[in-house]
Amino acid sequence: MTTKLAVLDEPSPVRFADPCDYDDLLSMCSRLWAENGLFEVSESKVRQMLDGHYERKGGIIGVIGEPGALEGAVSLAMSQMWYSEQWLLQEKFCFVLPEFRRSTNARHLIQFAQKCAVDIGVPLIMGIISNERTEAKVRLYCRQFGGKPTGAYFMSNPVGQGSDACALALNA
Repeated sequence: MTTKLAVLDEPSPVRFADPCDYDDLLSMCSRLWAENGLFEVSESKVRQMLDGHYERKGGIIGVIGEPGALEGAVSLAMSQMWYSEQWLLQEKFCFVLPEFRRSTNARHLIQFAQKCAVDIGVPLIMGIISNERTEAKVRLYCRQFGGKPTGAYFMSNPVGQGSDACALALNA
């Protein structure tokens, strides 16, 4: 598999998030969840993730826009696969607010993630879990990563469907 490295052919508008972006990021996470959330949101877990990333404890957040006027963000976490000791950089989310989607923001956020992985010296895993415009997002990622996807996600029994059957099976 060939992976396209982040070639920043122009100055990047992405900067590392800082504490003054916190409220904007909470709001952005709420909009992200409303659009693509698969499970019930836990604000305390969102805050815990943001806090850890600000303290650079295993994570990075890159943002586009000025404090109080963010346009998009990418959240990355150091992680390991369940079967390996090798470290990798794993995307938690990459989101551009709808009013800024006719821009190069998504491409710049992906390039920022790629550059972070190169700078750290670890592989990067990014994916798409989406309820809207999934095919267009896959095409963007294919262009940015220089090839076809490494895999795919599928979901069976989305939240709110079949919960009685799960409860019956668990209590059997």
